[in-house]
Amino acid sequence: MLETEIVAFLEACPIAALVLDAAGTIVFANAEARDLFALGDAPSVIGDLVPDWPLSSAAAPALIVTRDGQRRDCQVRIMTWPSTSGTLSAVLVEPENEERRAAMAAREANLRLRYVIEMLPEAVCVFDANDRYVLWNEKYAELYPDIADHLKPGIAFEDILKISLASGRMPEVVGDQDRWLQQRMRKFRQPVSQEEQQLRDGRWLRHDDRRTPDGGAIGMRIDISELKQREEWLSQLFDANPMPMLLCDGGSLQILQANRAALDFYGLGKAQLLSMRAGDMHVESETDRFAKALVRLEGDCEARTVWRQRIADGTERHVLIYVRLLHEGLERRFLLTIADVSDRILAEAEANRLAQHDMLTGLPNRMCFYKALGDALKESGGKGVAVFCLDLDGFKPVNDTFGHAAGDEVLKMVAERLRGAARGHMVARLGGDEFAILMIGGEEADVGEVARGCIAAFKSSFHIGGAMVDIGISIGVSAAPENGQNGETLVQEADRALYRAKANGRNTWRTASAGRRHQTVSRRSR
Repeated sequence: MLETEIVAFLEACPIAALVLDAAGTIVFANAEARDLFALGDAPSVIGDLVPDWPLSSAAAPALIVTRDGQRRDCQVRIMTWPSTSGTLSAVLVEPENEERRAAMAAREANLRLRYVIEMLPEAVCVFDANDRYVLWNEKYAELYPDIADHLKPGIAFEDILKISLASGRMPEVVGDQDRWLQQRMRKFRQPVSQEEQQLRDGRWLRHDDRRTPDGGAIGMRIDISELKQREEWLSQLFDANPMPMLLCDGGSLQILQANRAALDFYGLGKAQLLSMRAGDMHVESETDRFAKALVRLEGDCEARTVWRQRIADGTERHVLIYVRLLHEGLERRFLLTIADVSDRILAEAEANRLAQHDMLTGLPNRMCFYKALGDALKESGGKGVAVFCLDLDGFKPVNDTFGHAAGDEVLKMVAERLRGAARGHMVARLGGDEFAILMIGGEEADVGEVARGCIAAFKSSFHIGGAMVDIGISIGVSAAPENGQNGETLVQEADRALYRAKANGRNTWRTASAGRRHQTVSRRSR
């Protein structure tokens, strides 16, 4: 009915403009008129909006009534012209100045708001206090193509949901439609409503609806598909990681998550492990120290300390713990990765033991003996330490007669007899058939008892390949501080006393301070 140029002119007009046919029916209303009169899609006649119609003049003040019942005083101007379809009239309505300024300000604010929401990367919609659509951006319409054609200002949110359900093209996965609709509206009417929902095409959306102070609502629909994918990848990396991993609270150290490897390593159920704090698995002497070290951390921590933990069956494990400091908003989190190094620690301990022990007899070797002697002298201030040097009598014929294999078996038996006679003091093999005993804190009487006990231990013959062999032992003893205050001197003095014992008939013992014979035991006099 109206030419395109006229429509474009009236739409650009800064005041409300209505076009009437000869019967007074409104055939066109520009944006300003639609806002001013709150017009919907239903046809209207001019008399409904201007009760005093027809007006007495082409320009006069008049009362207008909007579709929502508001009454305003406005300035009205009328222009009439003929057209091919009959006489048409343009009614230009301008509110009084203050109202007009308010209407203009509202329109400008509306335009700015529309501009802002179109700039947002998320889908946005705005509702009034009656849950009716006011504004939405293009991304919102694109996200819901099933309702895009039905979106218009004033339509109720619930009606749009019903239209979407009826279309069969709703993006969301819905089971019971009635129940889903009730739950959706109940959440929508809450002051704040947030939820994540997976769409039919696999995408994930986060719904964020918030009520405004005037009772309206603003809804945002955020595509979090990439975020959910990253979360899934991280979850898989965490759960499938072959290393035990724990996620802990940065303050309380409460365990928040544990992967499968951690459950297997500790031998605990998930509920039980999540009821514990980081540090509860440590041995008692380390629990507090580990917790304090963790709480004080201000950054990542590479594992350098070997900690001891106990697993469900009571076994003690040696572990290295790598720590990563994470932040979730204002909350601190610790990601602990546990490396079980028990086998390495045991191997190192065994290597150290072998390095300091005789391979044949299992006794401490020369290096271990000298270290223990030096430590004892240092701790005691050079007092109360005695050194025994022992040498077998009659051992060489064993090797010559029965062979070295038999000789090795005899040395093992000798080691066992000396252990039994040493009363808990350290027995070492210095090499060949030379042995030593380190006594710490013993009295002079103790020295004599140990020496006599060692000699007595050789009264019994050794059984070698069905034969009986007699072997004796000679002993030299030195003591600190009487015979010196360093290890080398004490060993030398004990060795000299040993040779005096051998020179005096063997199978006896001598001290470094007295050259007299303390005891001689002859095998022939047994």
